[in-house]
Amino acid sequence: MTLLTDWKINLTEDDVLRGQGADPQTNRTSKPALQKAASAALHEGLGKLHPIVILRNIKVSEHRHDQIRLKDGKQLANPWLARRLAGAVQIAAAICTIGLELETLASSQLRENPLLGFALDGLGNAAVENLAQQVCTHIAEEAQAKGQQATTPFSPGEPDWPVEIGQPQIFSMLDPSQAGITLTSGGMMIPRKSLAFVIGLGPAMYQTKLCDLCSMRETCRYRHA
Repeated sequence: MTLLTDWKINLTEDDVLRGQGADPQTNRTSKPALQKAASAALHEGLGKLHPIVILRNIKVSEHRHDQIRLKDGKQLANPWLARRLAGAVQIAAAICTIGLELETLASSQLRENPLLGFALDGLGNAAVENLAQQVCTHIAEEAQAKGQQATTPFSPGEPDWPVEIGQPQIFSMLDPSQAGITLTSGGMMIPRKSLAFVIGLGPAMYQTKLCDLCSMRETCRYRHA
């Protein structure tokens, strides 16, 4: 298991707006106040980011239709996930967080300056997503150097792999306390701006479009073609 802290998160005002669920192009002209808040959030919030990643690769001992058994005795017991990680010889498990400081600032600003508070929250969403993307690239590059391929990252939260089941499975594979991350009884992570996911590694893995896995794929206006 590896604890990694050397991450650089570079974001723009557009990233902050997307983190709020807003369309940057529309807001530039129709809602300049949101654009201004996004700029203020970047100025005040970037220094409050403390990215930490816990990462571990575990060898697979057995594939079954409803679970993946790992060499360390742990297992990912879920048919939906087992199908998508079929053929993996290793599982990379990761938990990413940007820490509590930005989250605390956003909460306080939501009471005093809601526009800035929402922008800071959007910054947090964008930051943890950016961090997770960097981690996925890191995992894929290491796999490629060993002649392997990496799958799409799979995170708990889908109807077929709910957080109350998936999060504890990933936490059992790692030691998130090293990064100050805890899990509630309902499967929610603290700090809230944290992500957990697994990636399959092997000689013949492939990338799945995340939009094709999402339960909102038919109605989401942000769906990628």
